[in-house]
Amino acid sequence: MRKVGYVVGEAGTNQFTFVSDKESFPPRLEYLVLRVIEKSEGSSEEREILAQVVRLSNISEIFGQDLTLKEVESILNRFATTPQVLGTARIIGFLEEEEGRRNVRIPRCAPLPGQEVFLAEDDFLSQFFSHQIEAGIRIGNLIHRKGVEVMLDPNGFRRHVAIIAQTGAGKSYLSGLVLENLLALGGTILVFDPNSDYVCMRRKRGGGMTEFSKRVTVYRPRGVEGRRFPDEHIGGSKEYTVRFKTLDDEEIFEILGITDKMTNIRAAIHSARSQFGGEYLPKELKIALESMANDPNEKGEMRDAARKAARRMSDLINMGIWGFKDIEIEECLAPMRMSVVDLAGIPRRVSEFLVQRTLADLWGKASSGTLPHPVFVVLEEAHNFVPGEHVKCRSRSIINTLASEGRKFAVFLIVVTQRPHKIDDNTLSQCNSQIIMRLTNPEDMSAVSRASEAVSQDLLDDLPGLNVGEAVVVGQLTRTPVMVKVSGRISEEGGSDINVIEELSKARRDAETDTSIEKFIKEDLEELREAEA
Repeated sequence: MRKVGYVVGEAGTNQFTFVSDKESFPPRLEYLVLRVIEKSEGSSEEREILAQVVRLSNISEIFGQDLTLKEVESILNRFATTPQVLGTARIIGFLEEEEGRRNVRIPRCAPLPGQEVFLAEDDFLSQFFSHQIEAGIRIGNLIHRKGVEVMLDPNGFRRHVAIIAQTGAGKSYLSGLVLENLLALGGTILVFDPNSDYVCMRRKRGGGMTEFSKRVTVYRPRGVEGRRFPDEHIGGSKEYTVRFKTLDDEEIFEILGITDKMTNIRAAIHSARSQFGGEYLPKELKIALESMANDPNEKGEMRDAARKAARRMSDLINMGIWGFKDIEIEECLAPMRMSVVDLAGIPRRVSEFLVQRTLADLWGKASSGTLPHPVFVVLEEAHNFVPGEHVKCRSRSIINTLASEGRKFAVFLIVVTQRPHKIDDNTLSQCNSQIIMRLTNPEDMSAVSRASEAVSQDLLDDLPGLNVGEAVVVGQLTRTPVMVKVSGRISEEGGSDINVIEELSKARRDAETDTSIEKFIKEDLEELREAEA
């Protein structure tokens, strides 16, 4: 091992200071090793302790802050100076065998001043972050060590997981990488995708189809125009439909935004629905309301309410999700199957309804003991589906139920968000593991700190300085908090940023071949000449 310095000053069981020089000092966030004598029950044993550099500073007694520019230049011209490099390292712990498993233990004895401090070798680091994880999920390597892979423990998903990052930090890439690995392990995955970030997971990043493409199904409601990725690009999709007849009055009222105060409109819709015995769609319901509005036998206020309700029915008709059958939840729950529900282009209140309805069906099977396999539920943009109590949201209740009780019935949440402070505390606090990428918003950082005791102040302070694709993993996914450079995704990323230069270049080419502007100019000139004549 390469020596980088010596312990100096006061050293504790959680951190120590070391002195180094400009040739030997390790960079910030690098891993170190030192030996500590652990005493227990009258015996002592030497342990190799892992630590991480959290702070570096250069100190010079010659170059004080009170010197002028000329005084500094004079000293540099006359003397050779060597600054003192001081570092602060956070102690991570040592590995201890327990019931056939290696766990990280915090030392009870502090290092001694004067002890040598070494750079940790790759093999030693691998024992902390890669080894002895059965069917581990590889998500990348240590930020400063390309040769040390970081493996997530799949058992860490048993207590729910939050993936948190601000826009542009690499959240969608990371989430897709995790889902690829869970699917390969045999996972059943249900994804609610409001931005079409996961619809391309059948395709490889470099072209062609992935090996697991046949195990991925994309569900799409009808009637959404201008999708980012057409069916031809993603490899086809299935229609997501809801059996309209099964909706109760309150569900229709909520989707249409009909409040409790609109008593006459509510009564008109209820009366019109009672006329149907068999299957029907919003179009037929609108016709029934229009008939009520034109019925001279109806009271004037009821005819007026029916007319207003009929106009609102156009919103339901245009949603494109209604049919004569519900999505087959059993199909989504097949083993080693990923089902992506593409909610892009759908009004939020409708998305909330679809999430609530689908998860209620899932919870019904889980709580009755008829769920055949563990299910991982992915909530992308989760702050929209489980917001705080001050925001009205239909899907919040069922998600909070899954967060608090789902793990007992093998239903595990993966909460993905860029605004953690907007998520209901009951759900976020149940996510015992977190993968956190770059965050700078103070409210979001405070929410992360409140939700997880594993996020220390040191780690919290590091979040704004993370680069794109770097993440901090805390909780039961790893033996100890770790900073990782994410890599290795196979499938195409739907949520990646567009290349603005390429898109603008395409716009220029299109403009050169577009004759419509010349046509408009010509027509305007002709109209102007006719007017002058």
